[in-house]
Amino acid sequence: MRYALGVLLIPVSFAAVFAGLILVFSDWHTHSILYFFDMPTLVPFIFVISTIIFMSGEFKVKVRAANALFSKNYVISARDKEKAIRLFKLLARAVIYVTVITTMISLSLMLMRLEDPSTIGPYLSLSMLSIIYGALINLALIYPAIHILENRPDPEPISVVISEKQVIDKLLELCYKQGVPPEEILEAKEISFKKQ
Repeated sequence: MRYALGVLLIPVSFAAVFAGLILVFSDWHTHSILYFFDMPTLVPFIFVISTIIFMSGEFKVKVRAANALFSKNYVISARDKEKAIRLFKLLARAVIYVTVITTMISLSLMLMRLEDPSTIGPYLSLSMLSIIYGALINLALIYPAIHILENRPDPEPISVVISEKQVIDKLLELCYKQGVPPEEILEAKEISFKKQ
């Protein structure tokens, strides 16, 4: 539980810093926070992230990665951990590309309407919002997830200790299954121990 709260603390701390910057650098009103929420700018990020997660397949690996992120005691295999890390790195790169594309689109729209100075502010703020969204998604969600998964120890390999008696018992069992008397084993040069 404490581990899950620690993971959730990362985006919450970013939100607190963000709210603090709003308080310091703007005239605070109840609707000031709405200036930083623009659904048309946020939609490309949601669409690209959800598409990559959906198209990458292997839903079980994603569930295991989520369990490993929120539970310190959850054991995730090295193979699943590597797949989850690759997925998060792909998401981080995709978020950067979406940030650049949405910023360029909003700046292009602004430059097409330079004859109307009243449109410069809204389009410039949209381009800045896309940069803020991309940075917050990567810094508050994706990079911490990569860091947590990379620092999770791999599960301990299971060591099997076999006694000499167990080896002899298994050898005798296989001999009797194949109908070979155990005395002939010493004389045989090649014995097939395939299960029948």
